[in-house]
Amino acid sequence: MELIYRGSVKDLYKNGDTLVFNYSNRYSIFDWGEMPNEIPMKGAALASMAASFFEYLAKKGIPSHFVGTTGENTIAVKPVKVLRPEWYEGQYDYSAYKDVPTQCLVPLEVIFRKYLGQGNSLEGRLRKNPTYLQDLQLSEMPNASSVFTPALIEFSTKLETADRYLSRQEIAEMNIVSDEELNNLRTSTQAVVKELDSLFAAFGVKLWDGKLEFAFGDRSSSGTRSLLLVDSIGPDELRLTYEGLPLSKEFLRQLYAPTSWHSAVKKAKELAQERKTQDWKAICREELHEIPQTLNAAQVEVSSLLYQALANEVASAVGRKKPFAEEFTLKLWHQKAKQILES
Repeated sequence: MELIYRGSVKDLYKNGDTLVFNYSNRYSIFDWGEMPNEIPMKGAALASMAASFFEYLAKKGIPSHFVGTTGENTIAVKPVKVLRPEWYEGQYDYSAYKDVPTQCLVPLEVIFRKYLGQGNSLEGRLRKNPTYLQDLQLSEMPNASSVFTPALIEFSTKLETADRYLSRQEIAEMNIVSDEELNNLRTSTQAVVKELDSLFAAFGVKLWDGKLEFAFGDRSSSGTRSLLLVDSIGPDELRLTYEGLPLSKEFLRQLYAPTSWHSAVKKAKELAQERKTQDWKAICREELHEIPQTLNAAQVEVSSLLYQALANEVASAVGRKKPFAEEFTLKLWHQKAKQILES
């Protein structure tokens, strides 16, 4: 196999006509990239969950790029092109999409929200830009207790150095999807959310929100391109809770939320936007003199248990063999996680 891309969490290999995702034990939060620690067995857990979710959704009629499991930490997927926008004169150039390419990544991340909760970004963004309510088809300002049925859907950039939420007008100006394709992205996302919500509810987990990625498939006679669910699905892409505790990457975010590095990240992103530069991480490191702190042994242990326990539950729910020891349960994780978060 040939290594063609090393990401902050997973590595991508070319293997004949397929690509292989090798899930590492690395993790990334707040767009930083690779963090100081590794979380044991995280990669194996993510690979197991990705296979479980893609197989389950395929049975529900939702196509994806998933081909099959190839190892403890790896899955094979159909290849799609990634047309990265170039940084030109203070902005990103998406002209590569004007020719309506197929078999390539949609350069949008689709964000869905079933619940808001405390600390959500949406309320603050709507206060700054009330006209965005119309984009979201909302008649009034939501709050932390808001519930959305069907799920509320937003779009952000996918291939830029920091995620940027987009209005309908901004998406139209980027000229990357047709109106029909944008509507199809919404419809496909709602279908995925419906199935995942039902699956998680079966073992007591609450799905709050998440991010999905799609690729353009073939073009129909009408010119509209089909859609494939791509990348991965798991606790790094979804916000989940179990008996009130964060059962996803949000757990890691909460471990770092009180740190000076997290405050510096927010400040660096603001400064980068003001200066029209994409390298906010350099501002954080060199100007604000902050890098992420290392997790302690107890935090690493509980983080590892989170991934293993959830992988066991998901596998069992979809009829697959549990990948980890029977004693790795969500109840055990909850007990240990509560102690960590309260310490």
